[in-house]
Formats: sequence, C-alpha cells, structure tokens
Amino acid sequence: MRRQAVKHRKRERHAQRAIIDRVRTLVATRDRLASVTADLEAAASNQNNRTDLEIAAQQIVDLQKRLATVTDRHQALTGQHTELRDRYAALVSDYNKAVDRLNDLARDRQRFRPVIEAWDTLAGRLAKSAKTTTLSAGDREIVRMWATWQTGRDRRRRAGQ
Repeated sequence: MRRQAVKHRKRERHAQRAIIDRVRTLVATRDRLASVTADLEAAASNQNNRTDLEIAAQQIVDLQKRLATVTDRHQALTGQHTELRDRYAALVSDYNKAVDRLNDLARDRQRFRPVIEAWDTLAGRLAKSAKTTTLSAGDREIVRMWATWQTGRDRRRRAGQ
C-alpha cells in the first residue's frame, strides 16, 4: 500500500505539475493573445493614422503646388506692375513737359498779344486805305494774310472759343 500511495503521490504530483504547466501555458498564451490583440489594434489605428498622414501629405503637396502657382503669378504681376509704374512715370513726365510747353505758349501769347493787335490794326488800316492794285506785292501779301487771319478769328468768335 505504501508503494501504491507513493506511486499515487508521484502521479498526483506529476499531474499537478502537468496541470500547473498547462495553466502556465494557457496564461502565457492568453497574455500573448492580449499582446497580439493590442498590437493589431495599434496597427489598425496606425493604419488610420497612415491614411490621415497620406491625406495630409497629399494636401501638403497640393498646397505646395498652389504656392508655386501663386508665387509665379505674383512674380508676373510684380513685373507687370513695374512696367506699368515705369510707363506711368514716363506718361507723367510727358504730361508735365506738355503742361510746361502749354504754359510757355500761353505766356508767349500774352506777350505777343499787343503785337498781334497792333498788326491787326495796321493791316486793317492798310487794307481799307488803298486799293489792292496800288499796293506793292509785299503789302498785298500782308493784306491777304490779314484777311485769312480775320476770317478765322471771326469764325472762332462765332463758335464761342
């Protein structure tokens, strides 16, 4: 009986060891399964993150292309602005020259006005005082020029200029 009890205890210890080993294996498997499940969940969330990252990367590429387009457009517009500014400066310069020339002409007109009025009076007197046949060729030319000038002057007066 003792031998049987010893064998039985050996079998029992062996069975207990086998059960303990089996439980340890099951616990290790369960822990490994939990770890793999966590890794899969992390990989799945990383996949979502990758998708988000891919979308963000594509948006960055698109924005870089748009920025390049806008930069090129800005440079073109800056060039056009520079050309227009230079053209405007030239036009302002030409305008100022024209204004200065008109002011000079107006001053000259005021300065020569008494001379023109005196010439008008003298040429008119010459035209009325003698017949054109008795006038010299130079005087006839002066009378003809005076008549043309007087006709234009009268037209301007009637037109209100």
